[in-house]
Formats: sequence, C-alpha cells, structure tokens
Amino acid sequence: MRKRIFDGILLFLVSAIYLAAMDQNVAIDDALSRVYSSASKIKNAKVISIVPFEYGPGITFKSVEDKIVLKLAKTGNFKVMDKKSLETIINEQKLSLTGLTEQTNMAKIGQLLNADCLLFGKVTLSGESIVINVNLKDVATGAVVWADEFVGEDLNKISFGPGIRSGFFNGSVNYLLNDGATNFTTVPGGSAENQFFFAFTGSFEQRLQGLKAISFSLDGIFYRGYFQPDPVAAAIKIGANDYIFRSTSNYTNLKLQLCALVKLHPGYIFDWGNDVLVLYFGPGLDANYMLADATYRLTQTTGGTFDSGDITYKKTIGQILAFGGMTFRVGIELKLSTNFSVFMEAFYIPEITANMIEADTKILPKVTIGQGNSTYGLGIKYNIF
Repeated sequence: MRKRIFDGILLFLVSAIYLAAMDQNVAIDDALSRVYSSASKIKNAKVISIVPFEYGPGITFKSVEDKIVLKLAKTGNFKVMDKKSLETIINEQKLSLTGLTEQTNMAKIGQLLNADCLLFGKVTLSGESIVINVNLKDVATGAVVWADEFVGEDLNKISFGPGIRSGFFNGSVNYLLNDGATNFTTVPGGSAENQFFFAFTGSFEQRLQGLKAISFSLDGIFYRGYFQPDPVAAAIKIGANDYIFRSTSNYTNLKLQLCALVKLHPGYIFDWGNDVLVLYFGPGLDANYMLADATYRLTQTTGGTFDSGDITYKKTIGQILAFGGMTFRVGIELKLSTNFSVFMEAFYIPEITANMIEADTKILPKVTIGQGNSTYGLGIKYNIF
C-alpha cells in the first residue's frame, strides 16, 4: 500500500513538472510573431538564402529556420530559399558553415544560389524566454542589411509553490444546548483571530500573443488557518434544570479558494525589459473544511431529566464542511527572481456559519468563520516549478 501511495505521488510530481516545462514551440512562435513587421523594413534584398542557425544549450526545437522562411515569404518583398538549398551547395563545394562568414565564401555562395543576401541566426535560452538573434548580410559587401532580436515566452504557464500570507482569519463559536427534550438555550463560546496562516498556491496562466501586457490566470489557493477561542465555563438553566457547561477547543480551518484573475504586466506596456511587476484582480469561489479538537462537557446539577445524580456529557471531536460563496481578490506582486516573489493584496472572505457534522442533539456547536469579511495581507511565495 505504501509503495502504491509513493508511486502515485511520484507520478503526480513528474506529470506536474512535465506540464510546467516550457513549450519551446509555443515560445518560438511567440518570439517570431514580430518578424513580419520587422522584416518589412528590409531594403535592397531580392533573394535571401537561410543559413542553418546556431542553437544554444537546452534548445530542443531546432527548426526555427523553417518558421523564419514562412514569415519572411509572407512579406512578398523578396524570394526566400530554405536551408536545404544552401546545405546542398555547401556539400558540393566542400565548405563549412563556420566559413560562410568569410567574404570570399559569401560571394561564392551568393553567386551559386543567385542570392544577394544570407540570413544568419542564433537561438538561445534566457531564463524562461527563448531569444532569437538574426542578421542579414549582403553577399557582395558583407554589410548587415537587417538585424533584430526576438524574445518569446511560453504563453501557457503552470506554477505551484508554498507561500506565507499574513492577514486576518477570524472565527467564533456559539453552542446551542438542550436537555434532550424541547428546551434549548444558547451559550456564546467567544471568538478569536489568527493573523498568520500557511498557504499553497497553484496557478494556470494564459498569455496572449502580441498582447503580453494582459494575461488570464486560474489560481488555486489552499490555506491552513487556526484559531482558539477562550475556554467556556457557564452555569445555565435549560427548562427547569440547572447545568454547568464547559468547553475547551481549537479549530483548524482548511480553506480552498479558486480565483479567476486578470493580470496586468506594466513591464510590457512601458518596455522595461522584464516582467518584475504584476497587478491582478478577479472573483472566485471559497470552500472550507474545519476540524475541531475540542472537549464539550454538559453536567446536570439538579433535576432528573437524565439519570439520577450528576450527569456529564462529553464530546471530543467535530467537523465542518461548507462552501463560503463568492470571494474577490486584488493585489500587486513584485517578482524578485524567476520563482520568488512578494505581494500585497486585499481580499474578501465570505462569512459562513455551519453546524458540526458530528453534532449531538444535546450539544450543537455553531462555528462562524470569516467575520470582518474584507481584509488585507502581505506575503511571499516561491514557485517550485
């Protein structure tokens, strides 16, 4: 059984890392989305021959030249020859790719292919981006006719990692007690707030090609909150009988929020050269699962509703499962590195009141969480991938 569980966890992690890996094909398409507008400025080139590109470490997609050919051909300003034509001439003339930069060889290749320009390129990885550098050289003079750099990212991004969020996690407890018949009374159990809670954050982010200043993200945020009301000791009367009620409890709230966020990336608007700042906002759904580690004791001191003498009822555990409804989140994130960031946000926690699932007819705790609703927080997070 343990081996199966371990294998399942391992399979999940491998699958998640695979899904989170950069899709180089998508990133290259993103980088080349600007080629058409840039190449439209090329002057004095009638026939262009593509030289096989150089590929840096980590680049697994090695057909960028084929994509470049299609982009350049769409301009309609010149004829573009693919790399196979050049490779055939190189083999026939017993030349090397490294020797093409020499002026004599460039002129010779240009004459054999009837091309007036050769396009050289290099593809490298830079963090989470793919960088494509190209330069177009006149075969007769060696002068650079056109040069540009194209940077692309994987537009679909999955991330997951732990974080610490500070804020307000509020809760209160009231107890509805009865004597086993039809007589009821309510005892307040006090309230407490927790200012720090632990959270895991996972997200799927969709970026738009050609409009990187805006992205859409589906964020799942898992909280672990905790609060401990003050102990309760109260003498009460239920019907004609006297009781003493005592309670000692603490509550662990497991909260899951799923938010659909719109993210704004000023770095692409103002051409900062990075994506260090992100603004985000959007609605979501909130669900809660709460565990109570508690002792509830109801002792009859007079009367004979129960068996004669002092009767004590003791309850030691309880659960709550409840949907909290709609939530809303707005914040700003500062990326200090590829995986590490800090953020400040305001969010709305819907208030819910729910009975314990394992409630007894004599002691019915009603737990309320989310009091105060709107709150704010500071936090840090680190994406494992």
